Amino acid sequence: MSPAMPADNPSSFSLLRRASLPVLLCFDSLMHTRSVTATAQQLNKSQPAISRDLARLRELLKDPVFVVIRKKLVPTERALSLHRQVQGALSGLEQALGAGQPFSPSEVSGVLNIGAAAHIELLLAAPLTMALQQAAPRLTVRFQPVHGDFSPDDLDSGRMDLAIGLFPSLSPRFPSQVLFNDERVGVVSSNHPLARRRNLTLNDLGRVKWLAFSHMYGKETNFDRALQGSGHAMRFSAYVSSFGLAPHFLMETDYATTMPRVIAEKYRRHFDLQLIRLPAVLREARMMMVWSAQNDSARLNQWLRKMVADLTAELVA
Repeated sequence: MSPAMPADNPSSFSLLRRASLPVLLCFDSLMHTRSVTATAQQLNKSQPAISRDLARLRELLKDPVFVVIRKKLVPTERALSLHRQVQGALSGLEQALGAGQPFSPSEVSGVLNIGAAAHIELLLAAPLTMALQQAAPRLTVRFQPVHGDFSPDDLDSGRMDLAIGLFPSLSPRFPSQVLFNDERVGVVSSNHPLARRRNLTLNDLGRVKWLAFSHMYGKETNFDRALQGSGHAMRFSAYVSSFGLAPHFLMETDYATTMPRVIAEKYRRHFDLQLIRLPAVLREARMMMVWSAQNDSARLNQWLRKMVADLTAELVA
């Protein structure tokens, strides 16, 4: 008779057996959808079945897991911590089960969630959607706004598969790739008093009325950090809710704004705008693609990253 296995031996997986894979898959879906109804639809289960799985997880963890705030499921700190590990474990299991099997994008279904700064979405959204629909017609592409830096929890939880933007402070725990290096330029209407200028100096900055995106209001910006200690500043006195409004706003006012040159050139095809070179300290614009460590080896994510990188290289060539 073999000795009994100690209850705390990891190979007994006593807690995992109590949770079960369906419960963990339900939890993962709830963390993404934040909705019992949406999770039931996603997993092809009834809402009472989802509620039962959630009740089992609450009992196991001795934690509410989710609380309802304004009719929306909000995860507890315990849920957020657990999901960072569960997401990686489920991804690893999926990769292990799929090892050796051919990857066929045309057979993949679901939603690709891409966090994108306003500038890169303007450049990439339409051509990437068309390319993905041709290669993987069963996938849905969903772009989400990224204002300034991305939220680490969005990548850790899987709510975003990728984030793309001008991320000035990137945590080393996130894998990343530089998509392209560009220069930031000033943009004005061709009727603007500065339209004939080719360059702006630091002394000019304070005399210009600057337009910004509304998420920048009240926050320290890349411009503030770049100009710190120089004795110069940029005065933002108008904010729009969507940067797609910027060229329309510029055409009707004497305001100026800034953006990567590749985006400004795209706008110039449709609007009578002039580009002005900024002082060197404000020019750097490095477009980054970032993803979570647990998705680094996921074949769908690898394929998506290659699609984004190849297409971006063509667009900015």
